[in-house]
Amino acid sequence: MDTFWLKLAIVIIVIAAVFIGYTLLKPAENTEPKEPPKTIYDMAKQDRKNLLAEPNATDFEKNQSTQTAQQTETEPEKPAAPMTLYFKEVSEIDKIQADNILATIPTFRTIGRMPFTGYNVMVQSCRQLMQKFPGTIYDYKARRALAQIPQRYWDRYKITDKEVSLDYFKTPRPDTTPYTVTEDD
Repeated sequence: MDTFWLKLAIVIIVIAAVFIGYTLLKPAENTEPKEPPKTIYDMAKQDRKNLLAEPNATDFEKNQSTQTAQQTETEPEKPAAPMTLYFKEVSEIDKIQADNILATIPTFRTIGRMPFTGYNVMVQSCRQLMQKFPGTIYDYKARRALAQIPQRYWDRYKITDKEVSLDYFKTPRPDTTPYTVTEDD
């Protein structure tokens, strides 16, 4: 009887040793991670980059995509021409004030993405820029930022298509200077 328990213990030890040896010696299938998960800091950095960027041709792609859907497929595409936008000049004092208001927008865009928070401060800042500095580059950036709020929140904050439309800046107006936007910008 003593040999039965001894043989059973040896078999269990051998099976455990084989299992442990196999798992340790087996090569790893994928040693490098695919892509690190996106953190709130990465999103904040991306928000700051997108919302504070200079005007570019991609700002108008949303409007152009709806127009392209209405065109027929047989129509050949034309090469993109440089676009000219028109902005009013801003005094140095107003520039400082507008930059301070504009600096809050990316922060509250990131905060708005978190659960149980909202975009209220961001929307108020955008509307404040649009009201105090109409026709300026700050008005343009505020409208672009409002357009980046998810569509499902537009009813809550009473955001309209007219409010986020950037077509206003395509037409020359008194006291404006041209700003040329190319695809490379």
